[in-house]
Amino acid sequence: MTSNSSVAQTSLTETQGTRFTLVDKCKQQVQGDFILQTAFLILIMIVTFLGNFMVCLTVYLHRRLRSVTNYFIVSLAVSDLLVSVLSLPFRIHQTLHNGIWCLGYHVCLTWIIVDIICSGASICNLAAISIDRYIAIVHPFRYHSVMTNTVAWVIIGAVWTYSATWAALSSFNWSNVEGVHFITTEVCQKRDRIFYTVVTVFAFYLPLAIVLVMYGFVFRVAMNQARAVANLQPVDMRDGPRTSRRFSINIVREVKAAKTLAIVIGAFTICWFPFFTFLLISLWNLKILRPPYLSEQALKGLRGTFLYVLPAINSTLNPIIYALFNREFRMAFFRLLQRTFRRQSLTRSHSSNNNEDSSQHTGNMNAANRKLRSPRPCKTNGHVRKITRIQEVYAEHSADGQIMDSKKV
Repeated sequence: MTSNSSVAQTSLTETQGTRFTLVDKCKQQVQGDFILQTAFLILIMIVTFLGNFMVCLTVYLHRRLRSVTNYFIVSLAVSDLLVSVLSLPFRIHQTLHNGIWCLGYHVCLTWIIVDIICSGASICNLAAISIDRYIAIVHPFRYHSVMTNTVAWVIIGAVWTYSATWAALSSFNWSNVEGVHFITTEVCQKRDRIFYTVVTVFAFYLPLAIVLVMYGFVFRVAMNQARAVANLQPVDMRDGPRTSRRFSINIVREVKAAKTLAIVIGAFTICWFPFFTFLLISLWNLKILRPPYLSEQALKGLRGTFLYVLPAINSTLNPIIYALFNREFRMAFFRLLQRTFRRQSLTRSHSSNNNEDSSQHTGNMNAANRKLRSPRPCKTNGHVRKITRIQEVYAEHSADGQIMDSKKV
């Protein structure tokens, strides 16, 4: 009994010492490298929020953009928007404290869950978009009957439920049931290689495989259709040349949309594939990432590029890609910005006009008052007498030129 209490006291003392050390580290000033990283993350957070918010607002305001494909794009933008609001602030706080985690266990758990939900929703939304493009290009006549608005919302709900399920499963320790798997001493991480392996396979590599297979079919059909259009050959003459022409125009439009979304998927793959590959290697064979295989300088460069820079900028790239490669989104962005700035300029001009009108009205009133009070000459018994217009209003002239008060008469 005494030995157990002494061990507990020793453990408590060590914990308190570690806590005091952590508090001291959290109070240190920000070092030079972390200042640059913080500035970079703040810029990424602002651009990510504004860009993805514009995507959501543009689709909401423009009825022409309210299509099934754009609903999936809005769902993707919402996941990136949540990254800027719920994930990046925690990373910025950690960077401001020189990479030391100072927010405790529960905030760390929240950060990890939000990160899994947002990253899983992003890749699953891209998988849903690839299936949508496959049906639109490979089976164009069945697209509107198969991919309705109701089906799209059901798929979006399934995407977020799937991601939230994996995030909820992160609260369990898959590698060691009784062991501690959330580490919050100086860092915020989950040490559970079985969980991360399973979630990487089913929440990243499997959706990525679906994306690649779907787009493989899409571009094979798209190339055939583009070749037919280039040769001015009707694709299907059974319904007449007008139907064939309309079909060719629709195919060209769908191919352009598929190219834009393929760029989005390519950017996502470049930003996240090295991260998950790096993660699996570090979990199962860490020796590869150490000398003599890699030098410390090379490892530092790989860690900074694949773990911090590329995943951070991925959520920023999608609105930029839409603005550059999608004409409808580009024009909608332009009209939205034009309307916003025009409204601000009209508000400023209206306020300035109100100020001018009020000042002009005040000047006119003052001039009128001065005119009312200005004396006018009036002859009374051969003498000139000055009277004011106020007296003219409230008085009456008698026949012999004298002024009589109307109230007294």
